[in-house]
Amino acid sequence: MRTEEELSRRRAAAARVVAVQWRYARRGTSLAQAALGGAREFVALRHYPRDDAIDAASGTQFYYHAHDSRRRPPEEHGHFHLFVRAPRTARGAATGFVHVAALSLDARGLPLRWFTTNRWVTGERFAPADEVIAALPRLRPSARGRLAPVAQWLGAMVELYARPVAALLRRRDAVIARRSAGAPRERVLEDRSLDVVTEHRIDLPADLARLAAT
Repeated sequence: MRTEEELSRRRAAAARVVAVQWRYARRGTSLAQAALGGAREFVALRHYPRDDAIDAASGTQFYYHAHDSRRRPPEEHGHFHLFVRAPRTARGAATGFVHVAALSLDARGLPLRWFTTNRWVTGERFAPADEVIAALPRLRPSARGRLAPVAQWLGAMVELYARPVAALLRRRDAVIARRSAGAPRERVLEDRSLDVVTEHRIDLPADLARLAAT
């Protein structure tokens, strides 16, 4: 059962999502275009921004890009990859980054789906679902300049869809565990035929309407 506090947080997140998308709509552009950060062309596999958007304060990281996949919806323009960066050790050494989820958009900038990926896709430190879910509350990226509203929108989307994202991560672990019963886990995590592990389709207007009626 959802608590009143959780509903209040989701409503506030929904308001931020709508505010950012309306901001771009008023300018005659879309969030998908804004994600390119002013780049004149959209090149497959290239990261936007080129060196990723890294927020040291929150320990988050994201970028936008596009590439072919048999699981890619035909209407997808591109997708964000969102990460939490593990804190450095006492000696200052980096301990890796963890992929939380990816979020795809159509050309109008409307979200299409959340999805999780196999380890080889991003080269992450593959962490169990419970560890990733525990990090969701701090996945509030911040960026400067043109990407500032994009970062705000992403953080709000994570908060709005925290439960579906958590369910995706748990299902991801179940898929990997099931496949690992018949093959070494390392081989499964590097299986190039398995890129998208789980997905959750989004109908943002319907989800906002349901939240408003709750």
